[in-house]
Amino acid sequence: MTIHPIKVIMNDVFASWEDFLQNESTDDPLNPYDCIILSPGPGQPSHSADMGIVLETIRANSNVPILGVCLGHQALGYVYGSEVKLAPCGPVHGLMSSVYFEEDDDRGDGQQSRQNLTCQLFDGLRQYFDVVRYHSLVVEFPSDEDKLDALDIEPMAWCRSSVAAISDETLNGQSEPMQQRDNSTICMALRHKQYPHYGVQFHPESIGTGEAGYRLLWNFCEFADQYRQQQLDEVTTPSIRRRVASVQTSNGLHGSAASNDLSKSRDVESSPSRSCHRVLIHKVEGLGETSTLSTPEQVFEILYSSRPNSFWLDSSTGKSRRNRADGTTDSSKESGNDGCPITSNSRFSIMGSDDGPLSRKIEYFGREHRPDRRGLHVTSGSVREMFDSDILTYLRQQLVDERELSDHAEVITFGSASETITPNFSARTVNEFGEYEDESLPFDFRGGYVGYLGYEVRHDTQCWIFEQEGGMGCDASYDGKPSDDKTNPNVPTATFLFSDRSLLYDHHTEDWYVIGVSRNGNGDAETTSLDETISWMHDVQRTIKTMTSQHTSSSTVDNDNKHMIPSNGNTDHVNFVPNRSKAQYQMDISRSHEEIRNGESYELCVTNHLETELRIPRILSKEVHESPFELYKLLRQRNPAPFSAFMNIYPHNDSPPSMSSATVSICCSSPERFLSVKKAQPAGTTSSHQPRDFIVESKPIKGTAARYLGTGEDAQLLDSEIASRLKESVKDKAENLMIVDLLRNDLGRVCRVGSVHVPKLMHIESYATVHQMVSTVRGTLDGHTTNAIDVIEACFPGGSMTGAPKHRTMEIINEIEQGVSRGPYSGCLGYISLNGCMDMNIVIRSAVLTPLSANDEHSETWKASIGCGGAITALSDSDDEYEEMLLKSRVVRESILEWTSDKSSVQKF
Repeated sequence: MTIHPIKVIMNDVFASWEDFLQNESTDDPLNPYDCIILSPGPGQPSHSADMGIVLETIRANSNVPILGVCLGHQALGYVYGSEVKLAPCGPVHGLMSSVYFEEDDDRGDGQQSRQNLTCQLFDGLRQYFDVVRYHSLVVEFPSDEDKLDALDIEPMAWCRSSVAAISDETLNGQSEPMQQRDNSTICMALRHKQYPHYGVQFHPESIGTGEAGYRLLWNFCEFADQYRQQQLDEVTTPSIRRRVASVQTSNGLHGSAASNDLSKSRDVESSPSRSCHRVLIHKVEGLGETSTLSTPEQVFEILYSSRPNSFWLDSSTGKSRRNRADGTTDSSKESGNDGCPITSNSRFSIMGSDDGPLSRKIEYFGREHRPDRRGLHVTSGSVREMFDSDILTYLRQQLVDERELSDHAEVITFGSASETITPNFSARTVNEFGEYEDESLPFDFRGGYVGYLGYEVRHDTQCWIFEQEGGMGCDASYDGKPSDDKTNPNVPTATFLFSDRSLLYDHHTEDWYVIGVSRNGNGDAETTSLDETISWMHDVQRTIKTMTSQHTSSSTVDNDNKHMIPSNGNTDHVNFVPNRSKAQYQMDISRSHEEIRNGESYELCVTNHLETELRIPRILSKEVHESPFELYKLLRQRNPAPFSAFMNIYPHNDSPPSMSSATVSICCSSPERFLSVKKAQPAGTTSSHQPRDFIVESKPIKGTAARYLGTGEDAQLLDSEIASRLKESVKDKAENLMIVDLLRNDLGRVCRVGSVHVPKLMHIESYATVHQMVSTVRGTLDGHTTNAIDVIEACFPGGSMTGAPKHRTMEIINEIEQGVSRGPYSGCLGYISLNGCMDMNIVIRSAVLTPLSANDEHSETWKASIGCGGAITALSDSDDEYEEMLLKSRVVRESILEWTSDKSSVQKF
């Protein structure tokens, strides 16, 4: 739409418009910009803290085309003498309305300058075109014609006060006569009678407004270009003309060289010779129906469940496609499976621990912790170091500055599984080395960092955004009063394991992959590292082959009963206590409605925590940290999900003592993908992507309904009706649309201009216990200048767990939630791979467990916390929202009840 990049400026970065111009250091005799767009935002135009230099910008630029959107539209109305009031229809957020506008022939006598050049803002649009509205305030014009004529501005488009669908007759283009306007209409667009200033109350950039929004913005940009050309034509001095042209050429834009691309200019490209790591992969082939290889649950239980630090990224809905009698793949099954309709989300499971020679554990205690606990701690073996860094800065430094990124992997094969490794075994005795082209592997993981970012990492990512967009920045100190009452001291803000030894399972083919990472180089240390890595890979592939399916999983259950709690009468002792009572939660919803009415937010994702203390018998043959895996096995039975995960973070017995060592287990059955970064199709295919391009994807969930889990002839019909009602829910569609628009904005900070798109909008996906409304948002990254950490910084926390607009909404949420840390809940968990790829979930449907000091040789005491909540909009009902919160936590609560019941009834001392 524009030839050159635009410049984005936060409204609080400069003290005044004059200060901004001086900072630009331009000698352009005209205004240094073609046009100015005043963006949407929270707040009111009468509040100076909300507006920054916006009002002054309007007053100082009467000769520059300005387009105000939403709050920008209201700012124009406020500056030019109209009243800005609460909308008579109440807040309207994420809802559609039909807009009708004044035809050119209906225009009054007011004419603009520049030889009557006017912006044909609605050129090419039909009457009653549909738009998305996000606003609580409106610009109100007087009904008295004399008072209206006295104003400097006039309305030019309207919609009905109601947001109900309009009739088929009006959709056919029948324009409502101007004289029939009354108080049931709301101004949707305005213009100044002399200046090139325009405003629209709706959001042309919304995915819901669609092509009409693109057309409107195109019309404004075209007008701005014509207006600029007329200004240049009026400059009669040749020397001034030459100077203007020089400024335009040097700036790249009519006055601006800046770009809204927030990715760094650094080169993040890597190559085998530059990377400090060497990635090795060995495939252990499955045999379909005749396979004797163990399942991921069995392998994790045997190899990793006893490790203090371990992880399992568990696609627990993944199913084999080798379902024919001959063991071949049935490609017709690509479209779905039980519990999750998208097999691409459910194909691979990854597991590992910190037992490798290059492994590290990174624990970050951020601003929500007490000052004496804060910092980033890195443990490697018996060595523990502390760094003055936040988690994302550390990960970027390691991946980019320390050259950990690597584009290539090598396949190795071994001989017979019965082969023994001799003391002088080395890389030279491997049967075959071969370099993989990255695209030849069906998965993206190449070893790297596996872990979670807790919600409070938001403090760091918001600072990054402020710095990139030139805002006032952020205070380095926490804005609350950290205490153990508000933050669990045993749970870090973020934790990652650097996994140099891991296993990956392909649910479609039943193949296992052994992934090893060694040092890269020709020295003795590098050769030793390579030999040790290959030796481990040889051993573990033999172990997998010798594990047979005779090791029956303890989690195998009858599918018909997997959603039922055992009625053994031993669950009454578990009492879940909400962090805030039902009465307080309903008051929080009322507070949210007030903020929405006042224009401070469109949608607030208010959360709560259900907490309990559990005392269970202890198994003397096992360490305490091994117990939570039993809970996770039950959770993945009850609620199989494509982005499930289990993670244990505990100190080793030989670790140096530290007050900042984590003791936490995460049992997660998330259906939601936060962000994935995958390599684009290589050059030479039908794709237009460049060789170093990456595809970013997010799949926000907004809209949840409990499935009908009964039996009977009409069970499927009843369940389908629930899904259909969810699909048509005005409230849920509005919630989903708001988060989709938010994510498009977030990804636009780092993706190629014009690449962000929405291939799926508001689709219904059905999981084991709930139906969900899910959208898919994608964009393209330039891998030369942008990496996965940039994407996290631009998008974290996930908009589905905050609401919109994000920053102001998070401030309000922090007040509503009384400064209590969310912990891992509503953050993200997954991997950042050494090839630059990434996959992160949203941590929901999860239990966070920490052991309490009351453990003895006969029993264990655990604190369990379940985060849950929902999006509050103007359409929310307090009772419904509280019930939805309980619904989202139900499957986790039931799993904990079953876990404690099993412990009570079957464990022996």
